Amino acid sequence: MEIQTSSFGTQTISSDDILLFPKGLIGLEDHTQFTLFHEESENPTVHWLQSTTDADFLMSIIPPAALGIDYEIELSDDEAELLKLDNADDAIVLLIVYKQYEENKGASDIDLKAIVKAPLIVNTKDKLGLQKSLPKLEVKD
Repeated sequence: MEIQTSSFGTQTISSDDILLFPKGLIGLEDHTQFTLFHEESENPTVHWLQSTTDADFLMSIIPPAALGIDYEIELSDDEAELLKLDNADDAIVLLIVYKQYEENKGASDIDLKAIVKAPLIVNTKDKLGLQKSLPKLEVKD
């Protein structure tokens, strides 16, 4: 199938490449189908989560390890059922990153931010995902 993207133009993807977020993302419940793109390299750090239905909806995502973060996330029974997650090894955790623009600052002053309290959890086997809001983060020594 072909999808339109504002950043990558027309892309041909397989239906096997679609990640389904049945409940959408926090505050963006209408966005439920995505595909992943990455730069052409052996071990890309940044991936782009592109909506398959909205050419202008694209988010940068990274593994938490890129920021030195190691999550231990407990899923509720409902969340595990939504993800059809039987084996924790089938799950990956990803973080949405974005650039924080401020008025009167140049391009070199842009801050990169990560949404660490609402990671994405993806069942890589069944291509299902959710965004989990974490009420608090505990930092381990």
